[in-house]
Amino acid sequence: MIRRKTPAGRTALFPAMYRSAAVLAAAAAVLVSGCGRSSPPDPRKNADTQTEYTASSLPESEETEGRPRTEFHLTEEPVAINTGDQLTIGFSQIGAESDWRLASSASMEQVFTSDNGYNLIFSNAQQKQENQIKAIREFISQDVDYIILDPLTETGWESSLQEAKDAQIPVIIVDREVKVEDEDLYAVWVGSDFRLEGDRACAWLEEYLASRPDLAKREIGIVHLQGTLDASAQIGRSKALEDAVEAHENWKLLDVECGDFVQAKGREVMEKMIERYGSDINVVYCENDNMAYGVLEALESAGMTAGNDIAAGEVLIISFDAARQGLEDTLSGKIAVDTECNPLYAPIISRVIMALEQGSELPRRNYYEEKQFSSIEEIREVTVDGKAYDVTQLSEDLIRSREY
Repeated sequence: MIRRKTPAGRTALFPAMYRSAAVLAAAAAVLVSGCGRSSPPDPRKNADTQTEYTASSLPESEETEGRPRTEFHLTEEPVAINTGDQLTIGFSQIGAESDWRLASSASMEQVFTSDNGYNLIFSNAQQKQENQIKAIREFISQDVDYIILDPLTETGWESSLQEAKDAQIPVIIVDREVKVEDEDLYAVWVGSDFRLEGDRACAWLEEYLASRPDLAKREIGIVHLQGTLDASAQIGRSKALEDAVEAHENWKLLDVECGDFVQAKGREVMEKMIERYGSDINVVYCENDNMAYGVLEALESAGMTAGNDIAAGEVLIISFDAARQGLEDTLSGKIAVDTECNPLYAPIISRVIMALEQGSELPRRNYYEEKQFSSIEEIREVTVDGKAYDVTQLSEDLIRSREY
């Protein structure tokens, strides 16, 4: 165990290694988990809930196509209230490029408050990795208790993470991942399985095309709008489509271009693709909702229609995030399927921190279980790697009940 002195003079314990995938203190009470125009609800609605941390074991991690996973459900469990000396948390956020990112930041700001026993130092990197590295170093100089990093890209973090480790400040990676030779440079990662998100989206398209006899053997022209290059979400969702296209002889990938997860860039890229390919475009695989909004604008401007009837010339849009506007567009038929990526991870991170404060040993990698939404009733589930996943049928009531 490493001993670290907090700013308040209290000695906290946290493990030097976090390799166990089977041991977690308070799996039910500490770490339960699962990108929105609206802000998350006030997490203090459950603040009077007493949280106890007792030993509990997790299921063994599964190995799926070389991807080890420990999976948690996103629930309405309360925030882990820190009743000891106030903990200072440094959070490096990527930016404010999308509805998803805004909801993520709002969740963190609502959870890590002085009332909950925390002092949050928030840093907006404005989509620049150098700003995130600078923020990490500033957090170290401020002697924070924990650093939370949502990394812009997967690589380039060794030096700054080593500095945090040398300062004995645990780093929690959220959302996107980092690729480092020494995984002991960070304590734990919590986020989405982006490859699985992409696989589920491609499986949905396969099911949809198979359900339409007039489309089953027809060549399907696909254009692909990628998110920020080298981000985990981009890597996972892109690889899923690449493998799916390779597996289907009649799926033709017409073009691939980066839209940076931004609505304006999504429209710009789609306008170029429409000029190049016109009516040959049958499917748009769009790696987040904000880019999908830009795609819809470009299609409308070009006199083309987004919808599910490919045979009639409509363009089928696949999207990710399941933000509120994205789901409304899915309910109306403009987006065919929207696969969830949940930004409201702050309560889970508060539980991770409380577990680390008590010296609990956490799994290195922790995934959220997420949903997939469509208004096409015929497809109620998809199968990936032999496992069935539900496709949730949308309604106005369901959208109103969503937290983002």
